[in-house]
Amino acid sequence: MDLEMKNDEPLITNVVAAVDCGIVINPDAASNMGEGEIVDGIGNALFGEQSFNNRVPEKSNFDKYRMIRQREAHKNISIHFVKNDIDPTGLGEPLFPPTFAAVANALYKATGKRFYDQPFMQNILPKG
Repeated sequence: MDLEMKNDEPLITNVVAAVDCGIVINPDAASNMGEGEIVDGIGNALFGEQSFNNRVPEKSNFDKYRMIRQREAHKNISIHFVKNDIDPTGLGEPLFPPTFAAVANALYKATGKRFYDQPFMQNILPKG
């Protein structure tokens, strides 16, 4: 994942992923699913925050829970599938979890600062 800072906000410029999931029956659908996982992972890593008060979510609808917006979803995502003869077992969502680490590492590369606490945007934007 390549990222640059623009106006104190991260701008993802490129994402490349590799998946080893056995024989891919429908490459277009598999690529679309992987792209969605990556976009969702980026959104959750940057913005996803849920807090609870007496076991009740404080953000119960999209007016309070920040999700990635379509204009923020990166368009340059390249997914490569390992070619092998292993029977397909289902794609699931293998690209979602590592996206969080990829965002953290890209932020470190762009800013020189390590980010450990998610959502990362709460630690990026200037306070005030």
